[in-house]
Amino acid sequence: MDIQYVGEHLFWGYAGRTALFVGFITAVFAVFAYWRASSDGRIDYRLWRCYGQRAFRVHSLMIAIASFALLYILLNQYYEYRYVWVHVENDLSLGYQIASFWAGQEGSLLFWVLSQAVFGLIIMRVSRKWETRVMTIFAASQVIMVSMLLGIRSGDISIGFDPFMLLRNASENAGNIFFQNPEYLQQIADGNGLNPLLRNFWMMSHPPVTFIGYAAVLVPFCFALAGFWKGKFHEWIRPAIPWTILGVLFLGAGILLGGVWAYESLTFGGFWAWDPIENASLVPWLILVAALHLMLVSKKKRHSYAPTFLFTILAFIFVIYASYLTRSGVLSDTSVHSFGSDGMGLHILIYLFVFLTLGLTLFFRKYPKLPSKKGEKVFSRDFWLFIGALVMALSAFQIIFSTSIPVLNRFIGTNLAPPTDIIHHYNTWQLPFAAAIALMIGFTQFIRWGSNKFRVFMKRMALSLGLALVFTLVIALAYSLSRTDYLLMLFASLFAFFSALDMLLRFPKQYISKGGAVTHLAMGLFLLAVVITFSQQETISKNTSGYHLGESFSETENLLLIKDEVLAMGDYHVTYVGHDFDGERMHYQLDFLRENKDGEYYKVFSSYPSVLLNERMGNVYEPYAQVFPLRDIFTYITYADLDQGEIPEPHQHLQSLTISVGDSIPLDNHLLVFHDISTEPLHDMHGEDQLRVIADMVIYSNFGEHYHLQPAFVYSDGEIIHEDDTAEELELRFRLARAADEPYTVELELYEERLDFIIIKTVVFPLINLLWISIVLMFIGLWMAYRSRKKQARGRM
Repeated sequence: MDIQYVGEHLFWGYAGRTALFVGFITAVFAVFAYWRASSDGRIDYRLWRCYGQRAFRVHSLMIAIASFALLYILLNQYYEYRYVWVHVENDLSLGYQIASFWAGQEGSLLFWVLSQAVFGLIIMRVSRKWETRVMTIFAASQVIMVSMLLGIRSGDISIGFDPFMLLRNASENAGNIFFQNPEYLQQIADGNGLNPLLRNFWMMSHPPVTFIGYAAVLVPFCFALAGFWKGKFHEWIRPAIPWTILGVLFLGAGILLGGVWAYESLTFGGFWAWDPIENASLVPWLILVAALHLMLVSKKKRHSYAPTFLFTILAFIFVIYASYLTRSGVLSDTSVHSFGSDGMGLHILIYLFVFLTLGLTLFFRKYPKLPSKKGEKVFSRDFWLFIGALVMALSAFQIIFSTSIPVLNRFIGTNLAPPTDIIHHYNTWQLPFAAAIALMIGFTQFIRWGSNKFRVFMKRMALSLGLALVFTLVIALAYSLSRTDYLLMLFASLFAFFSALDMLLRFPKQYISKGGAVTHLAMGLFLLAVVITFSQQETISKNTSGYHLGESFSETENLLLIKDEVLAMGDYHVTYVGHDFDGERMHYQLDFLRENKDGEYYKVFSSYPSVLLNERMGNVYEPYAQVFPLRDIFTYITYADLDQGEIPEPHQHLQSLTISVGDSIPLDNHLLVFHDISTEPLHDMHGEDQLRVIADMVIYSNFGEHYHLQPAFVYSDGEIIHEDDTAEELELRFRLARAADEPYTVELELYEERLDFIIIKTVVFPLINLLWISIVLMFIGLWMAYRSRKKQARGRM
């Protein structure tokens, strides 16, 4: 007889699971119906298109219901569901409960599917003659992705992972006697909880924005395949451009929000540390940007269709590959973003190879029919946009190759060693690529489509070129920049910035897109901020405490601070004021001081780094950035005595010893002499008899000083109340523990004062605010470009 479990909320699980199965079936039917509708010459294509539309609308509704069901059980903390128990706990705030939706494999994949469903509904509304073929491919993507959420198990066959799996049905709980209790749910007091790394404001936006970006990249992929499928090698580009810009916008926003999260919540010492998973998201963004520029070339000049198509499909292929790196567990040892290994990787690889095969098959079948290019003019905008796209592709290839070394070793059997100094490795490779791209952003804005006269080109470019040279010299002198690569990067970024600014101010009518000009201006500003901020960042927390930090902490980058002591650090003096615990985080206060002319310290600002305590998943050390207009002072804890929120005892036990009257015992460099033991009767406030036992002793230090001590205890009603005595200058505390069995003999406990100290690292980032400003400008420019291209696409759809 089956166990009748008590208290389980099964309705929402059944509803969500049923919705996913119906969503899968309707997506399959939508693929079939749209494929039938897209067949050339069919009389009833309108009927099949109507069937496809209805099927996809039902599919989207089912995905929405499944998403609502998952969110509902998360918000209500139904711990009978495995996904809820793993990612939620009782004291989780509403924002983090919502964020737990995409905290795990199944939820994040469901959110991705939901985002694609929304985009699919928009495509059905606006794509007109492209709808049938685009939606055939789009719905096929939904089929594969929803299959990853079905959670079908049959013998050794496993299809997908069920977000509505009950905790008692999870494989790790098979045979667990705990779940044989019908009322087991009453014994689950709390959930496992959200990963502490995700408990940050920016993590409530970084993952969903990234997944929306992933969904947006699918759309130009579908347009590209539909265009080649239909033999319309040129026409697909116009409607695909706004979607490509939208993909660049959302995917770029997701990446940069992740950078903000890393800056505010991780001890990367910056906003980017070439984490493998962030690299995997950066690569499709780079390729998509390259594809966008090639689309502009193909649209304007009616050539370069082959690279435009390849770059467009590769952008989405690398989105799938990025998902594989995140979800397969292959990078779980090298990235803070990676999920563990649970078998999802094979399913994603099938997804990747199906769509890659589809794209390449169409490409090679249609390649002989592509229009041939009549000639190549080197001194033309289309040529240099093509070169720029290739540079971005090479940059992406270097990143993905280095990031994929663990994958290559696993599948090909190679024994390649990943770079040891990751940041230096990527910076060395990527800096020349970035400089080349910035230079091309600069001078291609002055090159017109088609033929150009060199004299006119130089005349138009002279002002931007001159300003870039002058400001390069000024900034290099101001910041003492002498490295050739930094100087090249500085000049290139300034040239890109002034060129875009020049276009906006002097040649506004000649620039086809103000959004593009603003985006290029922001990119130049961004690269300028990067080269200044990270070439001039300075670690000021050199250890001046006089204490050796050991092998785990660099003496040139870490500073030991004892509470209330004042030490010099950079342009400041710093003191550790204290700490407090709010039930979740240990907050530390550091005061940064300056010295006035009278030698007195005054506070300039306070810094509040913290540690998020979590016994199950590990503590997270959270930095604090004090923001100034021209720099940030970034501080985090590298060591603290953490007792899970408990304030440690002010003294720590050194030793216990038995001593008799007349004994002399050496203590380090001191001598303890026990002179006498005495007692005195006492009476408490109720008149009850008490006995006070007093030990009389002296410590003689090797400096010739002596300290008279009288530790005691009061015996009252079977209990002992200790009255310790302290030699404060020696930082020693003595406790008379009890009288020993032998006459005139006692047991002493010796304590040493526990120093309240922390170890910190502080880095100064100059002009980091310039970087944040450039990011905001970039998003504004991309949105302007999207709005402009969207209007054009609607007019010619």
